[in-house]
Amino acid sequence: MKNIVSILVAVIAAAYTPLGYSKQLWSDFSISYLQGNDYLNPFADYEYSSKVVTLEHASGHTWGGTFMFMDRLTSDDGSADETYGEIGATMSMPKLMGKQRKDSFIKDYYLTAQLEHQSKDRGFNNYLYGLGVSLTVPAAKYFNVIVYRRNQDDFGIGKEDNNQLTITWCFDFAENWRIDGFWDITDSYDTIFGEAKGESHFTPQIKYNLGPAMGMDTGRFDVGIEYTYWKNKFGVDGADQKSVDMLIKWHF
Repeated sequence: MKNIVSILVAVIAAAYTPLGYSKQLWSDFSISYLQGNDYLNPFADYEYSSKVVTLEHASGHTWGGTFMFMDRLTSDDGSADETYGEIGATMSMPKLMGKQRKDSFIKDYYLTAQLEHQSKDRGFNNYLYGLGVSLTVPAAKYFNVIVYRRNQDDFGIGKEDNNQLTITWCFDFAENWRIDGFWDITDSYDTIFGEAKGESHFTPQIKYNLGPAMGMDTGRFDVGIEYTYWKNKFGVDGADQKSVDMLIKWHF
């Protein structure tokens, strides 16, 4: 299955070559900064402060879309410094068949694949593949539901694959306000240390766009907060992180 994931993710490269049968419909690039005090080390059961710089890119194409980001996390005591990133692609069945569903409740359905990479300690690579739908939800800029099969890391501690449900959303409301975020839910799996418990990682952001007040004609300059509720963080039973971060995000 890792070969299947690699092939699907390779579509991203094809999207940016002259020979790739695709047309880019839109793209977004952003850089963000987070700072908070209630990050949890689930293995040592203590909290620490952290700063996170994120580079993020998303694009839509005639065949589907791409998404990628890289986090650089720096902790106050140096114990949790790491780089983490994800890169993924979707292949839209309606787009490939030339049958748009813009007025339907299920306006898109697609194959998806994703690679997760982390650099801390031994690091790991996780390979995900699955099926997703984009739903028409009142007032939502987008609302996606994806079911993944997770092929656990090839360098780390995982011994068994598991499943993941991911929900992503974006709602614009009032003037210049936005709420977006994700919710990842995974089931348990075996590791070399025993069972890793199922996780629930819920992270919404609420932001206000200062761009118009700053005279920006394009893009967004958001300020706000990010809330995280992470149950059984990294699969550790009872290790629940609840944190609020200050957020600055610039969409170019």
